[in-house]
Amino acid sequence: MDFGTKKPVAKQEQQGSFDQAKLYLWVKALEGKVNNLLREVDMIKNDFIKRTNDLKKDMKNTSADLLEFRHDHEKTIQKMDLIVKELKQTAGVEEVKTLKKYLELWSPMNFVTQKDLERMVENKLKKPEKIKLVAKDETHSPFN
Repeated sequence: MDFGTKKPVAKQEQQGSFDQAKLYLWVKALEGKVNNLLREVDMIKNDFIKRTNDLKKDMKNTSADLLEFRHDHEKTIQKMDLIVKELKQTAGVEEVKTLKKYLELWSPMNFVTQKDLERMVENKLKKPEKIKLVAKDETHSPFN
């Protein structure tokens, strides 16, 4: 019966050594797979960091652009307010028409300058002419 007891021990030693070799191969295979997964995770992590940095830059640029647009918008509003103020201070259509009527009535282009008047008076004093009577129907102008 001794013979029967040794045989199972031999089987256990063979199974144990077989299990260790098989286990070693499995561990090596798993180690390779883990290394591949770690490389992929590192690539994903680096890609994520790069994209995050790019998004941060884009957000900063967008924020700066938005701030610039706000400043431009405020400047435009201020300029428009100034234009509206100045337009309120200008003359209206009725005022311009009234001024036009007065200018046409006065006709400032027919006014005599002081030098012209002095010259005409000197000419008249130097050359005495006959006094001409003007009829009521005739119009009198200092330039005739």
